[in-house]
Amino acid sequence: MKIAHYLLIISLAAFSSGCKKDTVELPDALVNSKTLLTAKFTALNEKMAAASTYMGTVNMDATLIRAKLQELVSQFPYVVEFAQISSAGIMQAIEPAVYQKFEGSNISTQDHVIKAFGTKAPVLSMQFLAVEGYFASVVMHPIIKNGSVAGGITTLFKPETVLESIFKPLNDGQGFELWAIEKGGRLLFDPVASEIGNNLLTDPMYKDFPDLIAAIKKIDAEDSGTTTYSYFTPGNTVAVKKLTYWTTFDLYGTQWKLIWSKPE
Repeated sequence: MKIAHYLLIISLAAFSSGCKKDTVELPDALVNSKTLLTAKFTALNEKMAAASTYMGTVNMDATLIRAKLQELVSQFPYVVEFAQISSAGIMQAIEPAVYQKFEGSNISTQDHVIKAFGTKAPVLSMQFLAVEGYFASVVMHPIIKNGSVAGGITTLFKPETVLESIFKPLNDGQGFELWAIEKGGRLLFDPVASEIGNNLLTDPMYKDFPDLIAAIKKIDAEDSGTTTYSYFTPGNTVAVKKLTYWTTFDLYGTQWKLIWSKPE
């Protein structure tokens, strides 16, 4: 129990240290979006850390573990599913019940599983194609028992669902856009839903917008700042110049770039 408690303190400290101070004065909506996103993931990670500790103390009892997963599902409606993973990377229990057909799936080769088990620390994955058949992200906490990895607990969610719940109340009818990419340029959320999942740095559809690509490279490389680029506004086919600001949300070393933009 002391080891698990110590790991929980270290994990939450690492999470807090990931909330880096911005280097420029940012629009209020962007500051608020980062604050709200941080709060949402803090609540999730505190519950997952407690659940992983609990699972390590009940000798991996299947009935008790499933009950704990059901409890988590009821607390976080924006999450698609919670799962308990064996130390071999097998999905042993999944809630809610609609996803239990994927129990028995082997996810041992997924990057976040390898990292969480290798470091014995929580992980936020990059976006990936889940065994359930759609692109998603995962937060994973390893279950540590007597200093060894006994398995893990994961939560699968769609980043656009989480981000839309935060962005929409902040920018509804305000004349600016809020959107997000993960480090590397992949769109996690965009006002144009059909573009979510595209990589702004590599997708051919953006090759005719060199200043957009240059802006994304700058955003990708720096924690926060301001720049301009030209691209379409939602519902229009004529590119306009946009002023943009960004900040970085960092969780367990995985970075999301939160972006505010408005036509000049």
